[in-house]
Amino acid sequence: MKKYDVIVVGAGSAGLGSSGVANVLGLKTLLIEKDADNFGGDCTNFGCVPSKALIHIAKQFHQAKSAERFGLKTTGKADMGSILDHIHQMQTFIKQTEDAEALRKKGIDVVIGKAVFDSRNTIKVNDETYTARIILLCTGSSPRKLDIEGMDSIQVYTNETIFFDCRELPENFVVIGGGPIGCELGQAFSRLGSKVTIVNRGDRLLTKEPEIVSDILETRFTEEGIQILNNAEVESFKDGKARIASKENEILEIPCAAVLLSVGRSVNTKGMNFDAAGIELTENGNINVNEYLQSTNKRVYVIGDAAGSYMFSHGAEKMVRQLWRNLLIPIFKKKNTWNDLSWVTFTDPQVAHFGLTEEKLEEQGIGYIRQDQGFGHDDRAIVEEYTYGRMSFWLDDSSSVGGKKILSGSMIAPHAGELVQELELAKHAGIPISVLNDRIYPYPVAARINQKTIRGVMEKTRKPWKLKLARMAFRWLH
Repeated sequence: MKKYDVIVVGAGSAGLGSSGVANVLGLKTLLIEKDADNFGGDCTNFGCVPSKALIHIAKQFHQAKSAERFGLKTTGKADMGSILDHIHQMQTFIKQTEDAEALRKKGIDVVIGKAVFDSRNTIKVNDETYTARIILLCTGSSPRKLDIEGMDSIQVYTNETIFFDCRELPENFVVIGGGPIGCELGQAFSRLGSKVTIVNRGDRLLTKEPEIVSDILETRFTEEGIQILNNAEVESFKDGKARIASKENEILEIPCAAVLLSVGRSVNTKGMNFDAAGIELTENGNINVNEYLQSTNKRVYVIGDAAGSYMFSHGAEKMVRQLWRNLLIPIFKKKNTWNDLSWVTFTDPQVAHFGLTEEKLEEQGIGYIRQDQGFGHDDRAIVEEYTYGRMSFWLDDSSSVGGKKILSGSMIAPHAGELVQELELAKHAGIPISVLNDRIYPYPVAARINQKTIRGVMEKTRKPWKLKLARMAFRWLH
């Protein structure tokens, strides 16, 4: 039996981050990954990296077509084979620093094979047994599947297959699911030339965002030719068509050459013999994890998608930092919460959010004031044609106006994910809004909209008596 300080199972974002921290600390570390080609996990292989590369290419198609009103002529259609080859080149470049060979050079032991618990503190891989002081499960998640009548007669993709198998552009593409993956890839394929229909069980796209954000995004999608069917489900596939039923029992049949399933993700838990390790599962099949990311086996921790809370690669990064802080400083331990989480949906326009949602603020009894701001009179938005943009701040309600601090923020606009970063920094650093109000932004940078929104808060304090007093002071002094 080989002994280690730390065993990490899974080489995705959480596993790479955790093994890297342990190695830097000088701890004897073993990283186990069942697939030699899967280093980097979902983000590098099937998620963030390939999807953002595809979105980048699709945006170039859209911009070229948009320029036709100014005289540009465009012909041809997307060559999916060339697009996928380009995406794979980008992935190969990124993976050079995170594959098994690169990690071994850093001093991390790496074993390729399926990890199975042999007891509460031992894991067996390829007939070899390993033990450690702590074991970190970073096993990730997989796309949730659906069983729909006639599905075997149609080409079905998930985010794990589409970047490898979709080498021909589908003429009619049905996207099932109105979450971030469905919205991002649906818009990308529409811009590449597919006729896209998004079939969504919910009453709007991106249901965790404010309703106004969903409305704006749906309007933009519709203007680009994407058909959105909310409150609807695919009942069956037959003869190259999808049969769709709405909640009002209306039936619609549309042409369908291929389908993308984007209906959520399931935690990977199968085949690891958790019973031998004393690791319990919840009723819905997730690993039972407490607020400190600890399983029912006190020596086994769960981070990343496997923890079953928020499934983002940067969420895994957040958990890695939190876990290692708690392991090294076990007093005043930090809980795993949504409080400091942010996310971006990389549609065009982008949708960005940081901090607790308004619903969560109310659930936790946190007092706030809300400030909304449209982009209709923002000069940068006018010249670049995104006056539809909108943002909202949630600020604490317990300080003077200038001393108020940002609790949360939401924005829909091109590059919204970049624009909110200074606001998120202000939130984390506890910077009062007066600091942002007093800044001089170069004209006409897009981030001036942040200051404009803050000034909307400040202007609410300009009472008539204050203005009268200011006039009197001016006339007396001058």
